[in-house]
Parts: sequence; C-alpha cells; structure tokens
Amino acid sequence: MNNFRKYKVQKGETIEIIAAKIGMPAFDVRAYHNRYCELSDLVELGLPIKWAEYILLPPLEADTDAQLAINIPEKIKLGENNCLRLTFENGLKKKYGTIILYKENNQLINKVHFTSQIEFLKKYNDFSIVEYQINQVYINNKEPEMVIEQLADKTSKILYPIVMSLNKNGEIHEILNIEAIQKRWEILKPSILEYYKGGDIITKLISSFERSIQSASRLKRNLAEHPFYTIYFASIYQNYLPDLSFTNNDSELETFQSIDEFQSTTSKILVRRKGIVRSKVNFEENLQLQNKLHNDTSQNTEINLEKEEFQIGKLEEKIHNNMDFQYKLNHTNNSIFSIVGFINTRKNSKTISTVEFETYERVKKEEKREAQVPISKEIDWNAEIINEKMITKRGFWDGFWGN
Repeated sequence: MNNFRKYKVQKGETIEIIAAKIGMPAFDVRAYHNRYCELSDLVELGLPIKWAEYILLPPLEADTDAQLAINIPEKIKLGENNCLRLTFENGLKKKYGTIILYKENNQLINKVHFTSQIEFLKKYNDFSIVEYQINQVYINNKEPEMVIEQLADKTSKILYPIVMSLNKNGEIHEILNIEAIQKRWEILKPSILEYYKGGDIITKLISSFERSIQSASRLKRNLAEHPFYTIYFASIYQNYLPDLSFTNNDSELETFQSIDEFQSTTSKILVRRKGIVRSKVNFEENLQLQNKLHNDTSQNTEINLEKEEFQIGKLEEKIHNNMDFQYKLNHTNNSIFSIVGFINTRKNSKTISTVEFETYERVKKEEKREAQVPISKEIDWNAEIINEKMITKRGFWDGFWGN
C-alpha cells in the first residue's frame, strides 16, 4: 500500500519554494506530485501554484529505506556484443500519459497533454510491427476550442490507429496502413467540408492534411515533426561499447547515449540520450548574422557530449539545437517505461524555443492512503499523522508511474 503526505500550498508559493522547505530537489517534488494528483492539480516548475490546494509528498524516509532494501539494484544484462534490443511477446500492450510544454525564452506558450496506447503486434525479421493510437488531445487543459484547432484535431484523428514497422534500433521504418488512413479521410471529408465552410486558412489546412497522407513516405516525414514520434521512436536500441556508451556523428545530428551499469531500485534500465545539431541554421531576422553563424558552425567546435550538461532554455553560441533525455526501460523486455527531457532550438537571433517532454507508462496501482501533515516552518517527517483517510478515486497521473 502506498503512503504519501500532503503539504498545504500557501499563496504565491512555487514548487521550488516548497522543495527548499522540505529539503528535496524541486524536480523530484513536482514529479511525485504529478504522479498521484488529479488532472486539475498538475503543477509546473517556476510558476506560482494556482489550482492545487495540496502538494503530495513522498512517504516517511523509514518507509522509503525499507522499500529500497527490498529492491537491491542488479547489473543490467545486454545481448551479445552489448546489444540492447526490444523483445516482446506478440500482443504486448502499453498505455502512456504524455505532457508536452512549448516554451519560448523559458516562457510557457502552450501545454499539450494526452493519453495513448501502443500494441506490439508481431516480429517480422528484424522489424517490429506496432499499432499506435493517440486519444483526445488537450491544449492548456482544454479540448480544442478555436476553429482552426478543432479542424486540426478532427483531421489528425483520421490517422489512428496507425500501423508501423520499426527497425531494430526502434525507429519508424514504414507506415503500413496508409490505404486505411486514406479511406477514413474519404469517408469523413464531406462532413468536414460541410461543417468548416469557406476561408483560405481552412482550405489550406485541409489541402495540407491531404498532401500529408498522399503516400506512406510523406506521412512518415510529417510524423517526424511531432515530438512524441521523434522522441519515443528514437534509435536507443543499439550495440553499445564495453563502457555501455554509443556515439553517432552524422552530417547534422551528433548523439551520445549511455546505459547505467546497474538497474534502478525499481528494476528499470536507465538510458541517457544527448545530442546537438550544428547545421540547419535558419535565422529570419539577420542574414549577416546567419552567414557568420553558419561559417562558425562549419568549424569543429569541441563539445564533449558525454560530460556536457545542457539546460532548459539555453544554447551554446555555435549550436542550433540540443537535447537531453532519460529513458527508463522495463528490464523484462526493454520496452519504454518513461521518458523525461527537453529539446532547445534556436528559432532566431533573439528566441530559443524549448519543448519539454514527459511520458509515463500507465500501470495499475494499489489503493493508496494519504496523510495530511500540519504546516510548519520546518517539515517534521516524524510528526504525528492527522486527518488520515482512504483514497479510492484514481487521479489522472495515478497510473502513469510504476514502482
């Protein structure tokens, strides 16, 4: 049975302020709270907490230590030549919850969240055949309201379910049901045209969608622009070196991946993936600056990806794009349990756009008990528990994290 405590939020407090009071990293406080809270109580870093009355906190340290003692970390076991591959039984199903934050210069522009599921249908030679489905997408905690957003939402639903083949590295190889997608569009198109009448913008959006599903290859290219597809279906399954690292330097993207030698205390395999893009510079405002930066990035700027620690909202002067993600894999079949990280992109000479990404596998949880702790200047983790009550209602994030 899972126990957690509650901290009553004071006016104007942020996660960082609360974390400092209780002596925990802000990222961990936010992650734990979002794991168990209701959808309406999700919180973000750096922003005053407006809606959540309480922040949910981890159990007593003694309980945590007891749990850790049970789960002694084990060394990971890879295949021949340190090969990490996805292994599964036909019909394996995974459900995920995803939050994507879009920012510019660290200012939140939009928040998108949705649930999705993937079914691993079968293996075919070195390929995995999967069916993927995204459910209702919410923008800033609401279903699409603007006409343009509604149209985009309705047309995008035509894509699902989408059947794909993945190569041995985990990347999308081919869209396999393009004909079924095209047929679904032909059935829905008349009602779309009837409802969304006239307007150049409407016409352009519909034409753009139709072009995107003209062929499997074109749809694959369009999916590459969606953060979920580029991050979830990244090439993390590789043959790693004896030190459990992997480096790839192609003409644009340079990546470094590493695997922790030991499983986490919750029996997860930890994969870190970092990367930079030196080229593809496209400044809109200053052509002279663009040419100068392009010339600079053509030189071999030394960046040690293994040791480099990127930050949200920051880019090195000569870098167009950087990313940092941590993947947690289920040790039984190496399927993805969770992904947390970000991508920074230099939009123009004054603006850095950031995509913060979190996805967690939804798992069944046992009934939880919560306990409210009185607020004090210093949190007493051994304080007497008051107002104890049973929790039977499952929150939005209740199933996204597992032990």
